Amino acid sequence: MSSFILFLSLIFVSANTSAKELIVWGVPKDRGLMAALRLFEAEHPGWQVVTSAGSSGSMDPQKLMCGIAGGRPPDMLQQDRFAVGEWAVREAFLPLDEFITESLQEEAWAVDAAAALREGRDSEAVESWQKLETRLADRGPSRALRTTHELIRTGASGSLAAALIPLADELADLVQGVHPDRFFDACWQEASFGPGDARRVYAIPNSTDNRALYYNEDLLERAGFVDAAGKVQPPRNWRELKEYAVKLSEHDVDGNMTRLGFAPNFGNSWLYIYGWLNGGQFMSDDGQTCTLDDPGIEKALSYMVEIYDALGGIEQVDAFQSGFQQGEFDPFFTGKVAMKVDGNWTLNRIADFAPGLRFGVIPAPAPEGRESITWSGGFSWALPAGSEHSEIAFELMRFLSTDRVWRVRNEVLARYAASRGRNFVPGMAPLPHVNEQTYALLMRDNRELPKRIKEGFLLFADLMRVSRFRPVTPVGQLLWDEHVRAYEKAVRHTYSPKEALARGQRQVQAELDRIYAKVAHTKVNWNYPLVGSLALVLTGLCFAFWRGGPDLRRRLRRSETWAGFAFVSPWLIGLLLLTAGPILTSIVYSFCRYDVLHPAEFVGLDNYVRLFGDDPLFWKSLGNTAFMMLGVPLGMAVGLAIAMLLNTEVRGMRVYRTVFYLPAIVPMVASAILWIWVLNPEMGLVNSLLRMAGVADPPNWLQSASWLFGSKSAIILMGLWSAGSGMIIWLAGLKGIPQHLYEAAEIDGASPWLRFWHVTLPMLSPYIFFNLIMGIIGTMQVFTQAYIMTKGGPDDSTMFYAYYLFNNAFRYFKMGYASALAWILFLIILVLTLIQLKLSPRWVHYENEG
Repeated sequence: MSSFILFLSLIFVSANTSAKELIVWGVPKDRGLMAALRLFEAEHPGWQVVTSAGSSGSMDPQKLMCGIAGGRPPDMLQQDRFAVGEWAVREAFLPLDEFITESLQEEAWAVDAAAALREGRDSEAVESWQKLETRLADRGPSRALRTTHELIRTGASGSLAAALIPLADELADLVQGVHPDRFFDACWQEASFGPGDARRVYAIPNSTDNRALYYNEDLLERAGFVDAAGKVQPPRNWRELKEYAVKLSEHDVDGNMTRLGFAPNFGNSWLYIYGWLNGGQFMSDDGQTCTLDDPGIEKALSYMVEIYDALGGIEQVDAFQSGFQQGEFDPFFTGKVAMKVDGNWTLNRIADFAPGLRFGVIPAPAPEGRESITWSGGFSWALPAGSEHSEIAFELMRFLSTDRVWRVRNEVLARYAASRGRNFVPGMAPLPHVNEQTYALLMRDNRELPKRIKEGFLLFADLMRVSRFRPVTPVGQLLWDEHVRAYEKAVRHTYSPKEALARGQRQVQAELDRIYAKVAHTKVNWNYPLVGSLALVLTGLCFAFWRGGPDLRRRLRRSETWAGFAFVSPWLIGLLLLTAGPILTSIVYSFCRYDVLHPAEFVGLDNYVRLFGDDPLFWKSLGNTAFMMLGVPLGMAVGLAIAMLLNTEVRGMRVYRTVFYLPAIVPMVASAILWIWVLNPEMGLVNSLLRMAGVADPPNWLQSASWLFGSKSAIILMGLWSAGSGMIIWLAGLKGIPQHLYEAAEIDGASPWLRFWHVTLPMLSPYIFFNLIMGIIGTMQVFTQAYIMTKGGPDDSTMFYAYYLFNNAFRYFKMGYASALAWILFLIILVLTLIQLKLSPRWVHYENEG
């Protein structure tokens, strides 16, 4: 039946060229979901659903923010649930409570009418259908409206009969409402935000996941972890988990890890699950106090540190993990990892790539005396502020939450898996009864599906009853980042667990206090900056007119002068509107609190005071960026050396010059991805060459926070690969050095080194000056390498200034704070450049100087 409906939907959509577009962002490439959307179009003839994919199946926040601020948001979007609180506090999502209430009322009318029909109360049935018809008619043509018309028309003719009961039941299915009590409580609560009675629903859950401990039975059996009956015995508590982790890990004769028994953060667990397992809480019940330094969380982090130390340290574990692959080479499938805490999606991967694997799944072990729990996440549908078609968009949300549509989605996915010769393991739905129905319909009687996978699916579904979820808070992203930062600093022994958590708690609490402070700041009156800017421009023009004197006034009378102004006017307008305007605006924003969606509020010097007095990452990012300055002279030296080699008369020199220049034109993103492999500690090219050269323990590069041979040194090394861009400039300078200077020096008996020192370098001093200034400016703005390769880690070792600025602007949407950072960066670059200009007469020599 569902196949026939889908076939009709494709015919209908292709014929309906005048349908209105319903724009939906953040839609993953899911065949089941696509089939459901086509079915929606078939049942709502006036609409065509236009989708746009997002990152990891969710909405790109920068794109969404621009869409809402620009007045062109989508009608509906899919977003990671834990971000709901941040978007809600910005008033970027519409509350859905009224929509939900209306959907339940419409379902109640349809259900009441069907019941009245069964009991012979025809007039009551018609009355309920008429109420429903009025509501449905406002949304335009639909299958539900046609069915309602048919039932009312039949009732008006006085020919209602028991034969119509199936049609009445079908209508009840078509208008099934959104029932909060049918969803897993963790999913529904994570999609809501607000204190007490003011709590509102801002999203409808579309998926969920949770986490448990996977273990390889063969490896546990081989290590002797069996009970009296010889059955594999997985770890039951934290003490046993640590014991298993150490005993199951193996090393070669050189001390390099060859098998990982268990690592607390390998898979998908994070500090969250260990904190909750130990009774900790990350946020107070009212959402206004961050409790990241909760004693239960501190003990959990200490436990994670103990395991990593027992395994040889986080760097050794990270280095071993850096060689892991996915798919059929997943380390859990190949026996390189014995146990891991991971999500229910791993069952699908096992079914695809390792169906014969002897594995087990149990709830994550807890400390002795405590109950096992899990934590869940997932995605939800939301309506952005300014949604043009919010009524029909919620109708689509409601449609996608119905039992019949979930059945269609899973059946399509099951058929697709079968067409590829693979077993189908469904994702976890946020509705427990849907998981039960899916299991009964598509899994229970599937003899080809291993029993272990079936049992695993049932375990994950059952664990949702005791699931925790990330705090729904306006600082959700910051809390996540600080909890990861505390973990990094603790396992690397930068700080103790207690100090690491306390530092993170202070940062999150400070932001919470600013949000809930209720301090009334003056909104920026843009008339004043605008008038000031115009006054500045007019003053400049008047000064230029005065300085020009009679000669300027005479030239202005010529028609050629005004024709010239007309030709350059597009550029001048672009300069004023697209360059000068944003620059002046950012100055104003640097003294404001501004999140794009709300008017800027003047806070004076608060952003600058926070930067210099209460932001450790500001100083950390400055220090990291300053260290990268070491790459400037190194890059200049390498570029000059290559240029000198290419300045010789050798056959095929044009080919050599091209080869050396090629890396400079490779896009930085592509280079970064390539160098992730080149610098891999286990299988990378650099360490392979070092081992061949006799270095037994080569650096961990990007996995190390060390100042020497760590992540920053790795990025400097990567920069030397693109020295070809500077090589072109050096080569031009070398070609411009008069040959007679070398001849004179040679006649005077100067050696090659003295000729280089006393002739080449002085004559290249203008080029040295240029490359030095451009190198410093480029280094102060290093961003792509950190964004692509390290995300600022490990332990903030690559949290460069530009990357930190980006995070504040486009991750936390603190545009005022980011503007202050930008102007400080401008002043730093300006000062460094002025110093160079001031000192340049002492060492820069130009050929035309006397």
